[in-house]
Amino acid sequence: MSSLKKSIPEFLAHLKSLPTSVTASNNVLTICVGNESADMDSIASAITFSYCQYIYNQSSDSDKDNLTIPIIDVPREDLSLRRDVKYVLEKLNIKEEMLFFIEDLKDMREHIPHGAKLNSYLVDNNDIPKNLKNYINNVVGIIDHHFDLKKHLDAEPRIVRVSGSCSSLVFNYWYEKLQGNHEVMMNIARLLMGAILIDTSNMERKVESSDRLAIKRCQEILNLAADEATAQGLQDSDLFYKEMKSRKNDIKGFSVSDILKKDYKQFNFQGKGPKGLEIGFSSIVKQISWLFNKHDGEAQFIKQCRNFQSGRGLDVLVLLTSWRKAGESHRELVILGDPKVLRELVERVSDKLELQIFGGHLDQGVAMYKQLNVEATRKQVVPYLEKAYSEVY
Repeated sequence: MSSLKKSIPEFLAHLKSLPTSVTASNNVLTICVGNESADMDSIASAITFSYCQYIYNQSSDSDKDNLTIPIIDVPREDLSLRRDVKYVLEKLNIKEEMLFFIEDLKDMREHIPHGAKLNSYLVDNNDIPKNLKNYINNVVGIIDHHFDLKKHLDAEPRIVRVSGSCSSLVFNYWYEKLQGNHEVMMNIARLLMGAILIDTSNMERKVESSDRLAIKRCQEILNLAADEATAQGLQDSDLFYKEMKSRKNDIKGFSVSDILKKDYKQFNFQGKGPKGLEIGFSSIVKQISWLFNKHDGEAQFIKQCRNFQSGRGLDVLVLLTSWRKAGESHRELVILGDPKVLRELVERVSDKLELQIFGGHLDQGVAMYKQLNVEATRKQVVPYLEKAYSEVY
């Protein structure tokens, strides 16, 4: 089979078959990595970018040997926590053994030639994830939809703009760069559409022009191959979304630690002092009362959260719960840490997030709030708290 006709599974299998000495072309190993939450958007974006970069390079004799390896920024065992991701990958015949995880990156880093550099494209984030700072030497490209940290300004491409899903930006970038190549677009549409629908609640929330354009193009492509798309269960986008959402929200049987790390990001907020604030954010798809009921009550659940906080070396742990009921969105914010720090942070973000306390107490180092500003996701909560910290410390 011609390299130009490789499907995504064939491309990933090809990468897996190569020794690191081959993938590190000209003493440079190139990866593409999403953010540390490793959700559908990050995983789909990283796989797609690497695949399309490969296809694009095949048309350039000088870059034919350059390969980009998609990295999922969690240990392999944690893929099982992402039931929506596994559902989509299985539909597309992408097997777990074809994928590259943190342990694979560490192994490759150890086996690249002495003096070789590790370059990275970033998708669904615009700075090197904290846990990879000792591995990545250079950032060579960025496509992201988060707040622009104004770093790596010489990256090419460097696309950082508002979008419901990063996958929309990735799809549109490669659609235009590959001039709408039907065979390639058919391959990536199946994967990226899942991420776009999840991130935009089936194109009903936080939808931007980039999302509308990407979905329009995806649907046009899938309509041209209706029999194949129907066989894979991708033709009916409403049904596809419902199946993904059901699996994403299914956390039954997970331990408290599993729930906290399923969709987790960690930051070090810098103030005027040298230490900074080590803070973790866990996004959770159930309300806090459900979590208490499933994990032996409030006291036991909070104890497990404190164990998680200690194990990750966190000064502050924030739980961001979200769910929908009767067509309405609901959010809660639970915060754990030093009482003095918590009080100062909460005071400065309470108005923006419209917080109403319903449990715990700041003086005891844990407080629970209804977050009436339901439009503020982790993308907004993180910079709000970071700004609050910088104003005090």
